[in-house]
Amino acid sequence: MGAAEISEGRFAVLRLLPGADLVAELHAALAASGAGAAAVTAAVGSLQRVEIRHADRDGATLYEGRFEIVALSGTLDPGGQHLHLAISDGEGQVRGGHLMARGAEVYTTAEIVLLLLPELRFERLPCAVSGYRELAIRRRGSGEGPG
Repeated sequence: MGAAEISEGRFAVLRLLPGADLVAELHAALAASGAGAAAVTAAVGSLQRVEIRHADRDGATLYEGRFEIVALSGTLDPGGQHLHLAISDGEGQVRGGHLMARGAEVYTTAEIVLLLLPELRFERLPCAVSGYRELAIRRRGSGEGPG
């Protein structure tokens, strides 16, 4: 089994306006909270531009148009994120994968609920098994700032 830690949590609720960068706004909320870790627990809304990397692909695909957010989940830390997104178009076609750090532009609104984990600190470290930078979970020390 991999690492597991338990933390108390607080919720932050965001309503993003048209043109907002979804990923940048998630990071701004995390920074404002003082927490060192967060997870997306709920998300609804729409996007007009988004880059998604599909499974087993090296590059991302850019989607432009009007899309509903069907699902968004993942983790955030002050230095990065690991977010997966599913969107649907006007025909009901669903596309999904890894939401790229360049983010996603809100079309009409995005309503996001973040679980802030003030007792933990997430970071991404090289993993010899996967070959990627993967989640490392740390308990925050008393000198690490507010939580």
